[in-house]
Amino acid sequence: MILWLFGPPGAGKTTVAREIVRTHPEFAHLDTDQIGLCYPAPDDDQENHRVKSASLAALWPLYRDAGARGLVVSGNLRTAEDYGRYRLDGDKITLCRLRAEPEVHKERFLRRGRFTDLVGLCLEEAAALERTDFADCTVDTTHLSTADSAALVLERTGFAR
Repeated sequence: MILWLFGPPGAGKTTVAREIVRTHPEFAHLDTDQIGLCYPAPDDDQENHRVKSASLAALWPLYRDAGARGLVVSGNLRTAEDYGRYRLDGDKITLCRLRAEPEVHKERFLRRGRFTDLVGLCLEEAAALERTDFADCTVDTTHLSTADSAALVLERTGFAR
């Protein structure tokens, strides 16, 4: 059982994933940014999806064998094709896209204090994701706390049942 939180940088993927695991310690958490740190990335895979996919496929069985009842993945997917690169034998993956209104998203991204020159690209990516339909559900975190966002994700996906 795998729940994948995706969205543009600053959408709250890692923050919400950590909250879910904090309140449900029976779940493990993997962040694809962390398991895909292998550079330089190949020209035909600048997001390092091959490395991330192989890492996820190798780590999840170890977590499951150690007793994890489910896995919360935080990591961006821009397209259904990106998602298609990830296959985990027999495990159902529920995709949940996190989003926020542009003004709030911009403020969150800038609050990080790093890569602030990329805020325009981040908002473009967010707008592009708004036009996709490959998520199983979408949660708007614009006016929600982290705890409320996590609770709504679990409610909409049925992941913690």
